[in-house]
Amino acid sequence: MAFLRRQIGFVLFLALLLPPAVGAQDFKKWEATIQDYKAWLGTLRSDGYRFWVRVDSNRRPHRLYVGEGFYEADRTFQEEFVEIFSHTLAGHPEKFMLIDIFDAISGKPVGEFGWGGFKLY
Repeated sequence: MAFLRRQIGFVLFLALLLPPAVGAQDFKKWEATIQDYKAWLGTLRSDGYRFWVRVDSNRRPHRLYVGEGFYEADRTFQEEFVEIFSHTLAGHPEKFMLIDIFDAISGKPVGEFGWGGFKLY
């Protein structure tokens, strides 16, 4: 009887150790995805695109200042861009960060991304 309890305890102990190992593999995938997002966003920030200029992370929600390239893109690409930017700020490809979108030149709000989805004013 004591031997059976010891075996059951050992199996339960192993079961508790297994999920963190699986989680570490997922973390590496998420980290690689976020690195890809950062590289893509860096390309869109370059002088050739001027899609976004800067992000203000001092307060929540984050303030994203967009440039000329953002206005020249179609609505679908704008939404995809803001969604990926949100994933990058959250540091996880399945989570979102709230973002207020501002014009880089005038400083006026032009949209938001949050619980209600992507909205342009």
